[in-house]
Amino acid sequence: MTINEREMQMYNCELWELDEAIADFNQPYMGGSTMLVMSILSDAQELIAMDAGDRARQNINQAKYVISKMRDLDNGQA
Repeated sequence: MTINEREMQMYNCELWELDEAIADFNQPYMGGSTMLVMSILSDAQELIAMDAGDRARQNINQAKYVISKMRDLDNGQA
């Protein structure tokens, strides 16, 4: 399994797409990374309600990735 295939299986996107979303949400008036996480988790809730468990799992993984990036930024690692 390639890295891209693994990312698609885990996140339903490639990590560069999540990194781009993080950068976009950190622009003025966009709400920041916290708002991005809340949005992703809201989508996961909707997917759970629609009985789309695998897609919900991928959204939760996306949220965890964004949170890990937020932590890295807070610790000066990014």
